[in-house]
Amino acid sequence: MRRPSRFCCCFQTLEQSSSCYLDDEILTYEEMALYHQPANRKRPIALIGPNSCGQAELRQRLLNNQPERFAGAVPHTTRSRRESEVSGRDYHFVSRQAFEAELTSGKLIESGEFEKNLYGTSTDSVRQVINTGKICVLCLHTQALKVLRSSDLKPYIIFIAPPSQERLRALLVKDNKNPKPEELREIIEKAREMEQSCGHLFDAIIVNTDLDKAYAELLRLINKLDTEPQWIG
Repeated sequence: MRRPSRFCCCFQTLEQSSSCYLDDEILTYEEMALYHQPANRKRPIALIGPNSCGQAELRQRLLNNQPERFAGAVPHTTRSRRESEVSGRDYHFVSRQAFEAELTSGKLIESGEFEKNLYGTSTDSVRQVINTGKICVLCLHTQALKVLRSSDLKPYIIFIAPPSQERLRALLVKDNKNPKPEELREIIEKAREMEQSCGHLFDAIIVNTDLDKAYAELLRLINKLDTEPQWIG
């Protein structure tokens, strides 16, 4: 089985545009094969979506409700370790030179800079979670998908989509937010752009009309990976 895919030759970081691909992309086809997930090697779950669509909340629910089953990848940073922090638990504390070497070698799924310190998530950190038998749950920007999918991690990518503008407003008001109409339109337009440019990479889509229902659907999709083979490229 084949599905359309696009490839570009340039590694992207968080500083680049929100599109999955660059202007010199080449339309091609990706070979698909049925994959049976081994019981001791769970596929990482990548939640993708515009801000304010609930992917961070869904991830946190998984980590809080079933910590014996789900875990997050420990990020890398170039900032100094604080007294209460433990290297390898809170962060992997590395030098700027080591961080940039990881970035150059394509081992960082995503990266960014905050207050002159670099932060990023590496494929090795995801693999460390997988090796414990747990499911690694990630919230990622779309430009991280190229590195993630080119690895051997076999991610399961779920797009968290916004509902209608009125329903989205009601959900945000419930979280003590008061979005302006133009902000709601921007979120919905952003979701449309993400689906257009990256939709061929998504394994599933959840429309978040209600956080409890979205969480139940997320668990259903994750549980299905243990019982049904999935098409992967």
